[in-house]
Amino acid sequence: MPKIGSLGIAELLIILVVVLLIFGPRRLPEMAKGLGQSVREFRRGLRDMRKDIDDEGADDKAQAAGVSTAATAEGEKAQKSAPPSADDA
Repeated sequence: MPKIGSLGIAELLIILVVVLLIFGPRRLPEMAKGLGQSVREFRRGLRDMRKDIDDEGADDKAQAAGVSTAATAEGEKAQKSAPPSADDA
């Protein structure tokens, strides 16, 4: 008995022929394009979700350290824009 999920070349060809008979050769490229766009949007959504989760994790770590990310960014800007003092020379 074959395992579920292991499709060979023969099975894929049979599925392709059945899909071709049902939808016809004109609709097949449209369906493939729609499927490709759906997969692309799904991947983009996953990437955005991972980025949001990573950003939240960075914010949580900063809050645990007692420093907000806004204060850190403002401090870095202030250090870059401050003129050098006599102690630095």
